[in-house]
Amino acid sequence: MTDPHDTEITVLAGANGLMIPVEFHAGVRANLDLLRSYGALIEGLDLPERLEPAFRYEP
Repeated sequence: MTDPHDTEITVLAGANGLMIPVEFHAGVRANLDLLRSYGALIEGLDLPERLEPAFRYEP
């Protein structure tokens, strides 16, 4: 049976014009999980309705 994570990786890679060999799927899956956890943290932030604009960055 095909792992649903492998199918997801194949579909996401194909949508971006990439081919990711199966031996790299475990690493890609780990990175996707990490990025999703970061996304969940950001989505969980309670922000006020009005925020001040960010300062201008000058390198």
